[in-house]
Amino acid sequence: MRHGHVPYNSRDMTVRQQIEEMLRQPRTMSSIAHELKLTRDEVEDHLRHLLRSAKAADKDIRVEPARCRSCGFVFSKDKVTKTSKCPECKGTRLYEPLIQIRP
Repeated sequence: MRHGHVPYNSRDMTVRQQIEEMLRQPRTMSSIAHELKLTRDEVEDHLRHLLRSAKAADKDIRVEPARCRSCGFVFSKDKVTKTSKCPECKGTRLYEPLIQIRP
């Protein structure tokens, strides 16, 4: 049994379905991983599949790109996985991208 707040009935939904449901609102990969008690790598695998499926189904995919907290550099919207450092200032303090999939 999971402890803490899990807003989705995990008995009735697969992990991928839970992530898809969560992405109806803008979310970071870290917030999903934390809430579902998964690793970021696990969430990334599911997210890649969900994004491919969403594109094929012509769903509205919204991405607020990652950006550097130090210099403000904005990464490409195509970069949805966490980057390790800024290509401009080499800083490591980065905001993660926010991802949303709307029907």
